[in-house]
Amino acid sequence: MNESTISIPANCFNPKSYVKSHPATGLLATRQGDRLIAIPEVLLRSIPKILRVEAGEASYLALYTFGDNWGKTFGDRMVQEMVNYYRQPILDTISNEFFVNVQAVWAVHGLGKPSFDFSLSERGLVGITIENSGIDNGKTVEDASTYRSFSLEAGFLAGWFSRLTGKQLRACASNWSEAPTSIQFLIGSSSHIESIEHFHLSKGMLTANQLKSL
Repeated sequence: MNESTISIPANCFNPKSYVKSHPATGLLATRQGDRLIAIPEVLLRSIPKILRVEAGEASYLALYTFGDNWGKTFGDRMVQEMVNYYRQPILDTISNEFFVNVQAVWAVHGLGKPSFDFSLSERGLVGITIENSGIDNGKTVEDASTYRSFSLEAGFLAGWFSRLTGKQLRACASNWSEAPTSIQFLIGSSSHIESIEHFHLSKGMLTANQLKSL
């Protein structure tokens, strides 16, 4: 085949071709025609505060559940858009290319920059660090913050990973010392994460040495 005829598709979520603006209607949409809406930072800050006042401790479960459903929907759409764009099953995607697309889709939706750590995979865990989180970036991190303070984003990550793997997974914030600039999460089975929450995170953030002993 002549080199001039070879077409290598650009990143599926390149904002120049992924986001479509319609000045006549004042709307934004994806290449597939799905509506895009910019959520004001003040709204993201207000929802957890109001829920905390109205529902107390139950607000953390509500936020996690909302995030879980959001993450699953987001995962479904990301996979479908990649399949349509590259015209191949998602399982045939080269891993490096897949994670480049993951970073791109996070960025184009204003969710921040994710990086993955598989060094704990033998223990059934995956670590993920979100830099400049679009979900928690507007949050005022207080001294009294706990892993539950990041329930919305933890639920989102759990839902997203669950949809990709076909297994019901759970996630939790593990270190928020640099929040909101950088927040670390752990993803694993529900029983494993709940055990970590109960025996470790209930006492505070996890250190690098503690992570190695999980």
